[in-house]
Amino acid sequence: MKKNLFVVFLLLSFNTILACDCLYTLLPKTYHKANIVAEITVLNIYGNDTKDRTYKAEVKFEKFFKGKTDKTTLNLSGNIGRIDGSACDVEFKKGEKYIIFLNHDNEEISSCTPHYLLNRDNSYHSKISAAENLFSYLKNNTIQNDNFIFYFEKNKTGRSSISKLKNFKPKNNFAVYEIIFTDKNSIASVNIKSEFGDRDDVIAELIKKNIYHPFTASEGKRSLITFVYIPEYVSINYRDYITSELN
Repeated sequence: MKKNLFVVFLLLSFNTILACDCLYTLLPKTYHKANIVAEITVLNIYGNDTKDRTYKAEVKFEKFFKGKTDKTTLNLSGNIGRIDGSACDVEFKKGEKYIIFLNHDNEEISSCTPHYLLNRDNSYHSKISAAENLFSYLKNNTIQNDNFIFYFEKNKTGRSSISKLKNFKPKNNFAVYEIIFTDKNSIASVNIKSEFGDRDDVIAELIKKNIYHPFTASEGKRSLITFVYIPEYVSINYRDYITSELN
């Protein structure tokens, strides 16, 4: 019995060691923490190093939103054709476009490196435009110590209540809302900091009514939620087209 328990312990330990454990960070926080934020295009992938389990991507830095680098090659975790998700490997493909967030230009890119695929579901132009406008707002109106939270609805099935708005026609492709909490951890108010320009008051009420916040907040605590609008997702029933992320 003891031997069996020891084997189970070893297996559990082995899986724990091999598991890829990334620290998830919200888009605005990721922007503030990174030294380099850029749009890249993958021109080619090559150079499997089987010993170090890395490969290379030749990339073009299309636009910098923060910082700068002259590099044209990135080192990536994994081997082409042998990507292991449990080891935090990342798979880049020729022709893909990303927004990538780097601490420095020599770091090895893994699945834990914040990056968003842009050219999925024909949404490239919407995503890059919304990201650029949101980053400009973050740069000029927020700081790294601001408390950003993710918009999530408890017991959500399908789209969020916000993405169920019909005939949504925003003037702007991003928005920022401020939540003020009471001493009982309920929401005192939701204020519009930067508007979509269509039914922002309705969205604020939906946030106040439906947001799931399982954390403890002190009276007067201020948190920010950012949204981007991705019109290509309107026709995809299972996707939120008003979302806190660029996925």
